[in-house]
Amino acid sequence: MIDRFHNSIKEPCISPFLGSIARSRPPSIPPSLHPSLRPCACPFIMQWLSVCSLLVLLSVSARSQAQNQICTIFTEAKEDGFKSLILVGLAQNLPDSTLGDLVPLIAEALAMGVKCCSDTPPEDCDRDVADLFQSAVCSSETLVEKNHLKMCCEKTAAERTHCFLDHKAKLPAADQCEDFKKDHKAFVGRFIFKFSKSNTMLQPHVILAIAKGYGEVLTSCCGEAEAQTCFDTKKATFQRAVANRVTELKALCIVHKKYGDRVVKAKKLIQYSQKMPQASFQEMGGMVDKIVATVAPCCSGDMVTCMKERKSLVDEVCADKSVLSRAAGLSACCKEDAVHRGSCVEAMKPDSKPDGLSEHYDVHADIAAVCQTFTKTPDVAMGKLVYEISVRHPESSQQVILRFAKEAEQALLQCCDKEDHAECVKTALAGSDIDKKITDETDYYKKMCAVETGMNNNAFEKSMMVHYTRIMPQASFDQLHMVSERVHDVLHDCCKDEPGHFILPCAEEKLTDAIDATCEDYDPSTINPRIAHCCSQSYSMRRPCILAIQPDTEFTPPELDASNFHMGPELCTKDSKELLLSGKKLLYGVVRHKTTITEEQLKSISTKYHSMKEKCCAAEDQAACFTEEAPKLVSESAELVKV
Repeated sequence: MIDRFHNSIKEPCISPFLGSIARSRPPSIPPSLHPSLRPCACPFIMQWLSVCSLLVLLSVSARSQAQNQICTIFTEAKEDGFKSLILVGLAQNLPDSTLGDLVPLIAEALAMGVKCCSDTPPEDCDRDVADLFQSAVCSSETLVEKNHLKMCCEKTAAERTHCFLDHKAKLPAADQCEDFKKDHKAFVGRFIFKFSKSNTMLQPHVILAIAKGYGEVLTSCCGEAEAQTCFDTKKATFQRAVANRVTELKALCIVHKKYGDRVVKAKKLIQYSQKMPQASFQEMGGMVDKIVATVAPCCSGDMVTCMKERKSLVDEVCADKSVLSRAAGLSACCKEDAVHRGSCVEAMKPDSKPDGLSEHYDVHADIAAVCQTFTKTPDVAMGKLVYEISVRHPESSQQVILRFAKEAEQALLQCCDKEDHAECVKTALAGSDIDKKITDETDYYKKMCAVETGMNNNAFEKSMMVHYTRIMPQASFDQLHMVSERVHDVLHDCCKDEPGHFILPCAEEKLTDAIDATCEDYDPSTINPRIAHCCSQSYSMRRPCILAIQPDTEFTPPELDASNFHMGPELCTKDSKELLLSGKKLLYGVVRHKTTITEEQLKSISTKYHSMKEKCCAAEDQAACFTEEAPKLVSESAELVKV
């Protein structure tokens, strides 16, 4: 559910390597901690450690008003599911512990789950689960030492929480470098093994390219005096690159599954015609046919066939001396070793255009020949049209070209069997100009880049939260939190990495990938009919369809209840993530309550929110202040947006 950015310009903004693959998956929401809570001194420390790890895994808000969350999860997951979830939670939070270390903890956690569901549950069943988990870990010298958590356990409250979260995905540079220097091949082998187990459907050549990139990071950083600083700096870039590659491949498989070979072929024809404009249509057509043939086995998990077909494809392409002599980027990639040539080709930038190529493609110039081909072999005619546009416009997105091609196809269907087919096609395409479409869309994204750059990150992401809550208020907070993050990430990365000329193919391709993933990951019919309709549209029309959705005025809003919002002393932290999350939750609640909420109303709520935060953070007893003032804010907000 990703787009319709132009409205965000008008909408208010409430002022404001591989442990996890960026934001390509629904993000976990860090639990907040009440600063006044002290380390747990409960007698069942190991049981609580296990049970709390389950709730940390499930991203349950630690300060939710819901009581006895442990019993709730135990009841819903049943015994076997409960034990399995605990195992995952423990393994993720205590990665250096062995399975043997965890088995007794799972058994003890199961017993504690039963106690929490008894008629007289222990008092700690209602306590802050994040604090319980961290306190339990920190009370065990063995676990602290084994999992390198001493630094985290010396912190308190929100700082300790974020230390645990950072540690969960952290790769200590000293340990990594020692192992890497000791046996480079063995180290990379272990990395490939672990990463492959976590990404069972990812194509082998992609995993090998990722492993190569990871090795390059270590090679670069392990020779530095400040290896950890180097490592921390480079890992974010590396993670983002991995996330983008995984998302691209997942999106291609989704497109193949939903739309079949024809759309995949069109996408690949555009992609490689833009990269290699020196290649002829016949050369490009043969290459694309072979590329498309690899998609089915690679997406189905048949990795032996996938690797075999890809190697055969790259070997054949790299053996074509005629194409290599004209395609500089391809020629350079073919000099790479067999394992990495394919990834190099996929990542290469567009070559220069051939001499004598006209700046614009005029479909009307030889319409008689076009119609003749279209009548006999429509796919060949449409392929030639797409090729001619693509070699001239590397600055266009695939989706813009496909939208124009769809209009052209309808015109040819309507006109080619008529005597005056030339005039008919001109009339049918009178309002459709590919150059204007590219210019308009590029200007649109440039404008959005200016908006994103002019705001701080939090303000832009909050404005996205407002927009998407308006059009799909039925979606859960987690879903809209993820959507607003994805939109922000796409705009931030593309505006920074592809300024100006290539902003359109970067932004629209990534946004379309995100739409495809969202439509695939969630049942759109459970959100609302408008979203379901857009998810069922043709590939190139999904984004414009979502662009046109207006605020949902038929949604029956839930009551604004103070118990659904937790606003406490954690708002006094300087941590921007905590503040962003709190602000987005409040926005989600009030916009769902009234999807047509005005800018002035949002500004008023924002002012009240910041006044409350300023007052309570200055109070001697912050917790007591928030307990009194937060319900007032929710009540006043409800009255302000009363339907």
